[in-house]
Amino acid sequence: MLGSLLTLSKFKLLGFEGDWLWQQLESPCLGEHLSIGVQLGFAVILFVQFVLKCIVQISDYLRGGRKITDQASENRLIGRNLSGFYKASVACTIFLCAGHVLMFFALLYGIGSRCRTESFVFSSEIIQVVAWGVAAVAVCGIVRNKSVKYPWLLRGWWICSFFLSIIRVALYEKFGDGSQVRAYTCTQLVFLLPLIFLLALSVYGKTGIVFIVHNGLADPLLHENCSDHEEDKRGSAYERATLLQLIAFSWLNPLFALGYKRRLEHEDIPDVCRNDSAKFVSNAFTEKLDFVMKKNGGVDASIYKAIYLFCRKKAAINAGLAVLSAALSYVGPYLIDDFVNFLTEKKGRSLSSGYLLALAFLSAKVIETIAQRQWIFEARRLGIHLRSALVSHIYKKGIRLSSRSRQSHTSGEIINYMSVDVERITDFAWYLNMIWMLPVQISLAIYILHTNLGMGSLGAMATTLIIMSCNVPLTNVLKDYQKKIMEAKDNRMKATSEVLRNMKILKLQAWDHQYLQKIESLRKVELDWLWKSSKLTAFTAFLFWGSPTLISLVTFGLCTLLGIELTAGKVISALATFQMLQDPIFSLPDVLSAFIQGKVSVDRVASFLQVDEIQQDAIIYVPKDQTEFDIEIENGIFSWATESINPSLDQINLKVKRGMKVAICGTVGSGKSSLLSCILGEIEKLSGTVKISGTKAYVPQSPWILSGNIKENILFGNEYETTKYNRTITACALTKDLELFPCGDLTEIGERGINMSGGQKQRIQIARAVYQDADIYLLDDPFSAVDAHTGTQLFKDCLMGALKEKTIIYVTHQVEFLPAADLILVMQNGKIVQVGGFEELLKQNFGFEALVGAHNQALESILSVEHSSRISQVEKREKELNGDSITNADPQNSKIEQNNSTQPMMEKKGKLIQEEERKKGSIGKEVYLSYMTRINGGIFVPIIVLAHTLFQALQIASNYWMTWACPTTSETEPKVGMNIMLLVYFLLAVGSSLGLLLRSLLLAVISSTQPQLEEFLTGHQVIKVF
Repeated sequence: MLGSLLTLSKFKLLGFEGDWLWQQLESPCLGEHLSIGVQLGFAVILFVQFVLKCIVQISDYLRGGRKITDQASENRLIGRNLSGFYKASVACTIFLCAGHVLMFFALLYGIGSRCRTESFVFSSEIIQVVAWGVAAVAVCGIVRNKSVKYPWLLRGWWICSFFLSIIRVALYEKFGDGSQVRAYTCTQLVFLLPLIFLLALSVYGKTGIVFIVHNGLADPLLHENCSDHEEDKRGSAYERATLLQLIAFSWLNPLFALGYKRRLEHEDIPDVCRNDSAKFVSNAFTEKLDFVMKKNGGVDASIYKAIYLFCRKKAAINAGLAVLSAALSYVGPYLIDDFVNFLTEKKGRSLSSGYLLALAFLSAKVIETIAQRQWIFEARRLGIHLRSALVSHIYKKGIRLSSRSRQSHTSGEIINYMSVDVERITDFAWYLNMIWMLPVQISLAIYILHTNLGMGSLGAMATTLIIMSCNVPLTNVLKDYQKKIMEAKDNRMKATSEVLRNMKILKLQAWDHQYLQKIESLRKVELDWLWKSSKLTAFTAFLFWGSPTLISLVTFGLCTLLGIELTAGKVISALATFQMLQDPIFSLPDVLSAFIQGKVSVDRVASFLQVDEIQQDAIIYVPKDQTEFDIEIENGIFSWATESINPSLDQINLKVKRGMKVAICGTVGSGKSSLLSCILGEIEKLSGTVKISGTKAYVPQSPWILSGNIKENILFGNEYETTKYNRTITACALTKDLELFPCGDLTEIGERGINMSGGQKQRIQIARAVYQDADIYLLDDPFSAVDAHTGTQLFKDCLMGALKEKTIIYVTHQVEFLPAADLILVMQNGKIVQVGGFEELLKQNFGFEALVGAHNQALESILSVEHSSRISQVEKREKELNGDSITNADPQNSKIEQNNSTQPMMEKKGKLIQEEERKKGSIGKEVYLSYMTRINGGIFVPIIVLAHTLFQALQIASNYWMTWACPTTSETEPKVGMNIMLLVYFLLAVGSSLGLLLRSLLLAVISSTQPQLEEFLTGHQVIKVF
């Protein structure tokens, strides 16, 4: 409607028929015209939604119906409380539907509208009856859909109906001259009262319905605040926002006001609504991925299709807002020539036409701003949803990788997937609308130029096509550069993560600077490719920033050659159009770059998501009441490398009854840890069956400690039970250790327990497993990191005490812990060569006896060394007592050192790691100054500012020159000749382009040099910290 209004105003309003459109707008039939279009569109949209919903339900039925989860069955609806607002909305909708039915019969008897076109009048009333009937059905369906808000389409319809009613009342009051028309106007005023109430409801948005679930709890936000999202206690400000608050984003004002008064804390930030939570979007994306995989016959799902299905609905809404914003942005350039003509020819135009032009300018700009802000917000929101879904899916994939996949995908590469690649994919989601908006915007610009300049627009179109065609080679080269940059980044991240993981060894061996040089060399390779990409980006920026100037120069030159008259209005309109054309042309390199980077990143993520996982069917879980064995392995063949000829475990047959204690022993590399891995399902099963009955707890050989306090490491997310917790602490021999810590079990420990001894970390992770209260415990050499006394206590109080009723399989090299085992497995070359009790194996006179004999021999040699060392220490002490070597200050100094070592720990109040320093407030000027002067003392900064100022100043000067030099009307003589005008404009354009080129090159130098320096300083600082 707005487009037709502008077109009519262009060719009718401002011509000799200046008042034609204004007269049409004051026609008594205007209400009927608008009603037919708006109401028919509403009814059609609702009908299409109904048809699509029926198709989806039929498809689900044909596929066997949707699965009902346990959560859905638990949240079964057993009642509802309808609010007064909702009941009133139903009554108002039905009242309006019935009222229009009566109005239709009144029209049959000749009572009603002033409009003389009966077809319009009857069609309008019939469509209103249908529309309000559909609206009544939609309002009643809110309860069945368990919705807590009125649908957006319904709310929009109520708002439109209110304004349409206002227009009818105004028109009937102006043109009504009979009693029948007066009665019709009074009826419209009666209809206006429920419409005011519906308008308020559409702004408020909420139905106020309370749904009651089976547990008796009344939850007004059943879908937004279900038990899956119990942490959402502060509510979502976005969810509670009204329509006006959503349009103006004023729902953020309370948070901004609080942040202005004081520093925001985590508790001040309201929670997101359920639809925006990471869990919800992750499940939604997984559902789409599973749907694609099922459609493909169970093979690897295409992540492209999954992303499309995940984003298509929200992307379509964003596309509609983007179309509206793009179309309205060209209203100003389209009408500016007419506005200039109106100002210069006031005598020949009516004042009403000027008012209408001003209203068109204002309305278009307001609606454009609202639509643009909304689609930008929704695009960012869609990007966040996609980011959360992909990061969650990559993380889940990372913990399910097979052993072979872990070798080819390190933790550094997985971090790159989640940080770099996912970020680029979400950036592409942001640029998605711009891909198809670019040709639309360019087409609109060419159309406006053709309207004002005629054949001169061909120059603009040809120049635009030439500039866009330059993207083909630039895009291919930039794509190659991005691949090289990502490969170099992966190599650097792999080396960096390896150095950080093994920093203690590097420090002890004094290898830290050598490996730092290795990382710097890898970083240099990355920066070389980054420098090439920056230079290409600088050239691209120069080309596309200067393109509007080049297009305008070619266009005006062609107009001069063709003899097309240039007036001030046409030049201003053309310059405004060129300015609008600058946005799509300037966005083109960013869109292409985002498309290339997004394509590369999607391919990388898709490749990672298709790597092998651990076998999901490697273990068969059997209920406890169906078997007496907790572990059963029959003819099991397992291998870490499936392509290897020799399997890691061969012909494994094992049955472990509930409550048995099974020890595994053998030489190094015999397959003891691999046997535990096959029970866990982490090693590839080539053949055989593995049956497990009950839950499992695993204690690895290398301790895994969280960064937090000791209590958090033991509980591991479980609820705290005092008796159970204290029993676990005692059984794992942690009582004395906790007494030594300044804050007991609340003492904070460092990253991966770096500030604790190996024995303490081992006992903490054993305590974590004990507290889980599992059925089966798998312990991989749990006594290797503790001394003999602690190991004996741990074996007695934990394995034979707290876990005496549990099934335990433990790997050990200490022979003294073997006699207590119910069953001993002797491993050799990946096979179980002996099975039996301790005494039974000794009598077999096979490998086990040699293993025990070797252990006893090694123990005797250790004892003899300790005995000789003890004798030498006694002799040395006797010599010191005789005066050969006397030091008087040693005891005192050692006492002082001990006090000094314990003092910092007490001052830190239970923290074994130093708390990071953090400054509050805004960033100081010193930080910005240091950043700007980091490269060559900051000499480039004033040059860049000067170049940018020159570019902008010459741009403004060139536009002002063209406006000043051109005549205001066709009858006015130009102030200068066309040749001089174009020459000056050309010189100004060249000067601005040179300033732009200088700025782009200097920014490319800084963008490639600054990361290198920051990486160098950061790397050395990290080395110093460790």
